[in-house]
Amino acid sequence: MDERDIGRRVKEGIIGVIRGTGEVTAAAVETVADTVQVVVKEAGETGGAVANLAINATKGAIDAVGEVVGKAMSTTAETLTATVEAASVTAASIGNAAKAAVIGTVRGTAETGTETLSAISLSARSAVSEASKIGADLTAAAVGAVEGAIEAAKSATITAEEAASAAATGAVEAAGEVSEAAAIRVRRAVEGTIQGVKVVVKTAVGREGGEKPGGEQQQ
Repeated sequence: MDERDIGRRVKEGIIGVIRGTGEVTAAAVETVADTVQVVVKEAGETGGAVANLAINATKGAIDAVGEVVGKAMSTTAETLTATVEAASVTAASIGNAAKAAVIGTVRGTAETGTETLSAISLSARSAVSEASKIGADLTAAAVGAVEGAIEAAKSATITAEEAASAAATGAVEAAGEVSEAAAIRVRRAVEGTIQGVKVVVKTAVGREGGEKPGGEQQQ
């Protein structure tokens, strides 16, 4: 499979899943993850590089949300209240799509022997980057990616802490390419504890107040 087709196939598959509801619900995460997994696995079996698999698969997932959810919400957001509700639904869909993309990518690449932590980091980076491009909530994409990494770790040979750290670090670094303010917001969102897992961001990007990596203030 041409690696450029990965994103297109994922996007088309997810659009088919969410077109009826107009959003990526929590209940749809596994279905979306399965869609990503199938495409990534097939591409990996034909020699696709992990970087391209992770980046393009996640790009396709986020783009699908932008196309289906964004359009659906824009047609209903005629009042301020509706606009706020639409933004909330879009953010939730972005988060769930990012979560599903990371899960599907890890499962797909794990089955083809590629580096799991690298796949997680690249997938999280792609989720945040694409969310920025379509004007979506970066923090939702970042948190979703971390949640997906934690879930994916259950079926991989890595710990939840390692997976969460890889996703969080990739997400913060991607946000840093958008702006310093974006990096700070994303770092605040992912650093700490998510789903009972301590998340450590292993980059200086987005760090506030001269803090050390462990969160201690420098003397």
